[in-house]
Amino acid sequence: MMEEYLTGFAPAMSRLFNITWTERGFLIVFAFVGPALYSLTAIGLFYRIRFAGFLAWFIFIGPGVAEFTHFIFPLLKPAINPETPQRVSHLFANGVYISDLPNYYIHATGTYYFAGMYTAILPMIPGMYAIYKLLKEDRRERQSSFERMKNFSKAV
Repeated sequence: MMEEYLTGFAPAMSRLFNITWTERGFLIVFAFVGPALYSLTAIGLFYRIRFAGFLAWFIFIGPGVAEFTHFIFPLLKPAINPETPQRVSHLFANGVYISDLPNYYIHATGTYYFAGMYTAILPMIPGMYAIYKLLKEDRRERQSSFERMKNFSKAV
């Protein structure tokens, strides 16, 4: 989160997709709401609350697997001033003004980088490992259940 914040992830996304995402909004979502949600999910998993399992899968897939998009973003042409490598300011259609929108488009900057790309792999490792372990355990449980049903039908 620190790398994304310091390198302007939210303003870069605003420039890339012509959306109004401010640094304030970024902090609210990823520095405050996200950690609270992760903590509540962990507590819910401990107490075996089903909804916590749903949230855990959302966490494993979202911040886990989907982080690879950081490696695609430098290849996408920004919706706002794509050929201008410098930071720009923009007044969006909904009236929101955001300054210092960075451009990470490789064809404009000559550098293959997007905000948060250097550390994007870090949440991918536990996210993909958790998915692997859960699917493996599910497969084992299904085989065990199938064997129990097969043995039961032989006994009857």
